[in-house]
Amino acid sequence: MNLSDFRFADGGHAIYYQLEKSALPLSRALASQTAGVTDNLMFVISGSDCISMGAFLPQYFTGLEGESGSINIFILHKRYIPPGGNGVSCGEAFVRNDYPSRWQADQLEFISAQLAALAQRGQHPKRLIIFGISEGAELAPILAQHVHATHLVLVSHAGLNALDAYRTLAQQHASMQVGWQQLQAALGEVPADKDTMRIHGRSWRYWSEIATIPQQHNLLQAGIPILLGVGEADPVIPPFALDHLQAAFQAANRQIRILRFPNAGHNLAGDGENYLPDFMHQLDNWLLETPAR
Repeated sequence: MNLSDFRFADGGHAIYYQLEKSALPLSRALASQTAGVTDNLMFVISGSDCISMGAFLPQYFTGLEGESGSINIFILHKRYIPPGGNGVSCGEAFVRNDYPSRWQADQLEFISAQLAALAQRGQHPKRLIIFGISEGAELAPILAQHVHATHLVLVSHAGLNALDAYRTLAQQHASMQVGWQQLQAALGEVPADKDTMRIHGRSWRYWSEIATIPQQHNLLQAGIPILLGVGEADPVIPPFALDHLQAAFQAANRQIRILRFPNAGHNLAGDGENYLPDFMHQLDNWLLETPAR
């Protein structure tokens, strides 16, 4: 596992991790028949807060062991997340840069740079995978279309627009209703500085931008295989959201595979069981079953 620093064209920077997982022997033998081909290139978009994934690596990807071939994984963090970031104190610079259009521009610049570097070495992935975790799933289908990904993977997301999910949960939980009302009132007026005004610890710009992302539409328009893993006890997944998402795909004659894990929370764990390795194993097999380039 390597930790590096990526410099953006505007002079800013962010850390990123790179992991390489070898193919299983059978997959390796098949891959060796085609020189210059990388089996799987995966870009992971992590979730909210200023938490570094470094503490969770490489074990986070246990179960993804090379059934589908070799896997090259890149994880670009948001700006101003240090390697040891634990989400306790994110800092003003992080909050001012934490909004969807910034994430999108940075991820696209990073992904384009990595693809160009591989191409210069004569390496072209058979599968280009965008993997969105929680809030990262908001951005994943947008990136997938921009970079012409072959596969889209989402974890711990309802397939809803962020504010639709918030509203639905607030209707069901009285403790969330005041917060929902505060958010609606704050978004009703445009502040002089969209980056300085805070709503629930995040900028007005963040909330105003994420409110306009048509998540279900983006998923339906992706046009590539989609795998979604969700814990059935995840408190931020509204009841029936997954059923509605599945129904929307069926009505549009599109395919999505939804893996549901019993009693699991937002981290795909619960009741003493960690289902994340199971999800990763099923992801590996799913990649093997679905078309490559």
